[in-house]
Amino acid sequence: MNFSEIPENPFIFLSWVTAIGLFISLSEATIKIKLEKRNSHLKRVESIKSLYPKKLV
Repeated sequence: MNFSEIPENPFIFLSWVTAIGLFISLSEATIKIKLEKRNSHLKRVESIKSLYPKKLV
């Protein structure tokens, strides 16, 4: 890659930086949403388990 061409056309460089940043941001948000969904499900399962006694005699 020839870095001497970057100042001649900064719009293309900034477009690439913006696209890469957007991709990283969307990936992070997707992972965060999936983890929150999983944690919410686990908390719900634990709270349901705590409502019922473990052994009925």
